[in-house]
Amino acid sequence: MSALTDAEVLCAVAEQDDAEQVEDGVFYPDNTITTKDGAEWKELRLREPTVFHCLQSAKVIGKKPSIESIYDSQIDMVCRISGWPKLAVDQLPTRILDKAVAYASAFEENARRKQDEEPECPESLILLFTPPIEAVNQSFSEMVLREPVVSERRKYKATESRGSFSDFLQAEIDLVSAISGWPMAAVLKMPISKFAKGADYLTGFFMTGHQTGNPSQPI
Repeated sequence: MSALTDAEVLCAVAEQDDAEQVEDGVFYPDNTITTKDGAEWKELRLREPTVFHCLQSAKVIGKKPSIESIYDSQIDMVCRISGWPKLAVDQLPTRILDKAVAYASAFEENARRKQDEEPECPESLILLFTPPIEAVNQSFSEMVLREPVVSERRKYKATESRGSFSDFLQAEIDLVSAISGWPMAAVLKMPISKFAKGADYLTGFFMTGHQTGNPSQPI
């Protein structure tokens, strides 16, 4: 019997690694989902949500959050990011939806200041964007933030006081836009992780750590 070569034994390991490798944010139901229009849905592909995605999903929760409205907002988020219609998402195995929600929510949850973490308040914060964000016929690659002034904080509080999760997020959006000088369209296109970092920096000047969190995905 001839001796095994290094290439032969390493090939077996490589094949195993390839089989186990799964792309982040991509989910495959065991069975193809078919909607009434005859379209087939085999691959649920997600990416990092934008501020727009999170705001729209937060609006689904409404003024009085419930278990049902929060679940509906999570379904809405998955539909918006994946491009799947709700009729197709409704046919997903529930555990796949749970994994998809956890994946999409993690971008903001991991970027937000933790409940027991005291805010850091440097004189300024610069956020860089690669590739740049394209909005209103301009490219935005750098956002410069600084401590809010009293009038800016007051406007934030006025919007926040309306009480819903979407109002809380809208207050942050308005504050980031006002201080950065970015137009609203550009702010809404920001990756949610970058936005969360910027918003937490600004509100950190007048909020304790436990008051921040994930307003668009509260569970």
